[in-house]
Amino acid sequence: MIPIVFAHGLEGSPEGRKIQYLRQAGFEVVAPDGRGLALAARWEGLERATRSGEILLIGSSYGGLAAAHLAAVHPDRFVGLLLLAPALHYSEAPVTDVSLLVPPDGVPTTIIHGLHDEVVPIEGSRRYASNGAQLIETEDDHRLTGSLEHMVKAVGELMGVHG
Repeated sequence: MIPIVFAHGLEGSPEGRKIQYLRQAGFEVVAPDGRGLALAARWEGLERATRSGEILLIGSSYGGLAAAHLAAVHPDRFVGLLLLAPALHYSEAPVTDVSLLVPPDGVPTTIIHGLHDEVVPIEGSRRYASNGAQLIETEDDHRLTGSLEHMVKAVGELMGVHG
């Protein structure tokens, strides 16, 4: 099975709800601990965790910004990219201009974003998706608690698993 590297959100953890849900669904998930780290340090941890390549990269919120940038810099490492309510409205080093981030060529990319997200504006996901990613807009808020099955389905599709 293709390994998953999961970049959790700003207030998330390596044992967060989405990560546990994926593990319970039978997926192998590695989640570098980004708690308390600035984006550059999170990015470095993700970069180290993905050097083996052939990985499905998932990023949630602030971790989604780090994941989108990492996939843009090292697209050859990833079989797919899944962004969950990614903070694509926010620039912080090493992302100096978030408007320049686009889905990496050759890496199937899916975004899941809640229509009722009051933390991260959905417009950033819409802009990013307009450059070649699939966007799934759900009746959910930033935590995506009601969208966990959408997440599992998207992971299966990005891994080429059907059913």
